[in-house]
Amino acid sequence: MDESEKEEIKNMHWSEIIAKNVAGERKPPFVVAAGITPSGPVHPGTLCEFLYAHAISEQLKRHGKASYVFISDDFDALDSVPEPLKEHEATIKEDMGMPLAYARDPKGCHKSFAEHFIAETLEIMKTFGVKPEFVRASELYSKGKYDKYARILCERKDEVKKVVQESSMRETMPADWFPLLPLCEKCKNIDKNVVLEYKDGWYKYKCSKCSHAGEDRIENHHYKLLFRLDWPTRQKFLNVVVEGGSVDHHSPGGTLSTVCAIHRKIYNEEPPYLYKFGLLKYKGKKYSKSKGIGHTVNELLTLAPPELIKYVLFRPDVQEDKELVMDKETLFPLLDEFRRVSQMRETQDVSNRADRKKLIAFELCEVKKIWKADIADAILYYNIYHDWKKAGELSGDAGGVGFLKPYLSVWMERGLVPDRYMFEISMKEKAGGLVKHFLSKLEPGMDAEAIHNAVFAVAQEKGIEAKEVFREIYGWLIGKDAGPRLGKMIYALGVKKVKEAAGV
Repeated sequence: MDESEKEEIKNMHWSEIIAKNVAGERKPPFVVAAGITPSGPVHPGTLCEFLYAHAISEQLKRHGKASYVFISDDFDALDSVPEPLKEHEATIKEDMGMPLAYARDPKGCHKSFAEHFIAETLEIMKTFGVKPEFVRASELYSKGKYDKYARILCERKDEVKKVVQESSMRETMPADWFPLLPLCEKCKNIDKNVVLEYKDGWYKYKCSKCSHAGEDRIENHHYKLLFRLDWPTRQKFLNVVVEGGSVDHHSPGGTLSTVCAIHRKIYNEEPPYLYKFGLLKYKGKKYSKSKGIGHTVNELLTLAPPELIKYVLFRPDVQEDKELVMDKETLFPLLDEFRRVSQMRETQDVSNRADRKKLIAFELCEVKKIWKADIADAILYYNIYHDWKKAGELSGDAGGVGFLKPYLSVWMERGLVPDRYMFEISMKEKAGGLVKHFLSKLEPGMDAEAIHNAVFAVAQEKGIEAKEVFREIYGWLIGKDAGPRLGKMIYALGVKKVKEAAGV
């Protein structure tokens, strides 16, 4: 790679780099893949899974025909009770060990446990503007997509076992290890079932749940490959050329070590391009649904439009750990940056490498509505008039403020707006001293900047620091030592009205 290519890559967004690397190694059509196990509610980590793949598939379209397939691992065994369904624990425990596609939806609103959460996933994908080809693993198995490869893996069991052991860095492997898990014909359990004998596609097994001893054949599709074998196998028959995995999967001995080894040593081919993405963090701690660390997806969607959440995830390098925090310290700076980048797009004023990457991240968000109003101003005007329509008019962006209204309302209800922007107008007493002197300097035709500058003129005239004058005025105006920009506040209230209230 020459110096010009190195410099070009330094200026590229991570999604462009991955697409360039994939296109350099493979020929179109490019198949991008991602997937989840529908065993519980969608969490922010799921957003990473489907949004990163979406961004890469969009970039690959510049290099040729590209498609995006998202796999729901609904043939995995049901192995836990998700928090939202705790009241149905007894029912769920009866179905433990069944494929998620076979287990009952305890709420009775969907045909299976898996479909209950698949429906939620599809709805959230729609909210984020992501429309992959959605595939269920249970259907891939039932259609026989795995059969050819299951035979290969079973007939080369000892070789495959050695590959798994070495790639996963295990000292030993279970004596009864086998590449597939049979589905019990009696109780439909698929978890920890043991294959007793195998020959030419036929196998005898014993169920770990009901102890049933049965016999079946691969072509009947009543089985599931072990996860470390399932993943590379589906990549092969779906012709996947690029797929991501979290840091955990990329660790030494992690799942992707086995995925690569199976592709190379059993299927005699190079694996797909396997990119790594960092952890999602909340104030320095890894997101954890069980420990209650971080936002839920539904909470995030009440705090910010989907485009903004996408921007937070797309902006840093994909391998970096990402802070996804929406609070009074982060919201305003994030909104201001998002608005600034939108303006860069309109003017094409991209001054440096970092700004270009932010602009690409913004473009990937497929923003349909952007606001031009300053958020602090909109909240200032609302706190004066308690009317979002009026706030929109005064901000000069009625449509933008209207779009943000539901989010702004939630921020104020939840105390996520910085304290300086939250206030109530008082002006209940006549003004005196510094306040009266300051107000005597104001004229009805003055704009916000002139009003603000008048504070400094008074301070200079009195030989005191401006902060003393500000403190006195804010105290009379809103009963606080500080607040939003004073000139804008008085301008919005109206100089005449303020002076009348002060008796000036």
